[in-house]
Formats: sequence, structure tokens, C-alpha cells
Amino acid sequence: MNKYSECPFCGKKKWRHQIRKVTIHYKSHPLTYEQPGLWCDSCREGVIGGTDRNATQKILQTFRAKIDGLLSPDEVKSIRKTLKMTQHTASSLFGGGVNAFSRYERGETPVPKSLAQLLTLLHNHPELIRELRRTQKNH
Repeated sequence: MNKYSECPFCGKKKWRHQIRKVTIHYKSHPLTYEQPGLWCDSCREGVIGGTDRNATQKILQTFRAKIDGLLSPDEVKSIRKTLKMTQHTASSLFGGGVNAFSRYERGETPVPKSLAQLLTLLHNHPELIRELRRTQKNH
């Protein structure tokens, strides 16, 4: 059951949880995707709560990363695994807090440009990871 008996926008009782195609624009690039939420069949307005927002975060972050030339959540995870690092180890080595890589890989937080560049460099030259670890031990 919806927490609203009627649509908060138009007042009609055509308010229900469903999935709708939504188009957004980011830096003039369009993306159409399926967004769950509470949608009104009468006025077509909707409210997207936490669980519904979480369902599409990774899609949206992947789209923005592509436009911005950054790593997608899946690319961050793939590089981390290629470097044979856990999320905790990667966070310790690169910074960002204990749960940083978990948030990057779920698409909750965009990977900073400097980290995206460093991960790309390490992906292309994995032998450099030893240098980073050596530097970390000396501090």
C-alpha cells in the first residue's frame, strides 16, 4: 500500500508504485532508463524514494562517468580486482575512507578524477603498485 492515498501533486487517486521510462540530460547528453517510483497515472508526476533511487544509482553514475571521461563503477571494481586488492586494502592505499571503494563500485559516489587517473595508470602498469606500497610503509 502506498503511504499516500492520493497523488500529492494533483490530488487524484491514481497514485501507485510502478516503473516508468525517464529521460534525463547530463551536459546535454540524454539517457532514457527505467525508474521505479510512486507515479500518478493522472498527472504523470512521481516521487522516487530511497529504495527506488538505489535501484538506478549505478546506471546513472555509469552514464555520468562516461560523459566525464571517468571510470564507471564496474571499471573501478575490475581494476581493483585485477590489482588483487580488497575494497578495504584499496581504501587504505588510495584514501577516501574505509568504505570508499564500496561506494564507488555501487555507484553511490563518483570516483574522483585523480583516483580514476591513478587506477588507469596502475591498470596499464601494475608493477607500479609495489612503489605505492613501499611509499606507504615508509610513512
